[in-house]
Amino acid sequence: VPVQFRTIAAALGSAQVDLAVTVADELPADTRREPLLSATFVCLFDPRHARLGPSPTLERYLEHEHIIVSYNGDLRGVIEDLYGVQRRIRVSVPQFHSVGALVEGSALIATVPDLVARQILALRPKLRTAALPLEQLSGGGLELLWRAPVDDDEALRFVRERVVHVARALQASEGTTPLKRP
Repeated sequence: VPVQFRTIAAALGSAQVDLAVTVADELPADTRREPLLSATFVCLFDPRHARLGPSPTLERYLEHEHIIVSYNGDLRGVIEDLYGVQRRIRVSVPQFHSVGALVEGSALIATVPDLVARQILALRPKLRTAALPLEQLSGGGLELLWRAPVDDDEALRFVRERVVHVARALQASEGTTPLKRP
């Protein structure tokens, strides 16, 4: 079931989903969290078409057209919500896998987690990343979320353990520091 940071609280609260891998701040009181991956966000761009530079100013960042990832097709993302700025969103896609293809050969920029950017750069070496000209996003990163009533469900515990295992293996292969439990 596609969920995102705006809809995960309702989905967990209504038992529409038992587990979620996402970022979220406000959640139902009975929500359990397992930190998975740290999230540093970067700007992904094609330097042949977008003049962003390695350390763009906020003005330069906002003057470009953007691509965002939104499961429900929103043209507003976490940047607008947290920082009160308005990007010029040109494209909204439901998953990260198409971001590189859309950025390459265009003047579009995407604000993505650095882990995603590294994977895209491995396939598309002409692209570049730049520092995000805003304070880093809060929340610490990607988490595995579930409702306390399903703590003892053996099948869900198995899935939780596998998700954590995959995240730890990914961190090890990327050389990133694992998140610590709060």
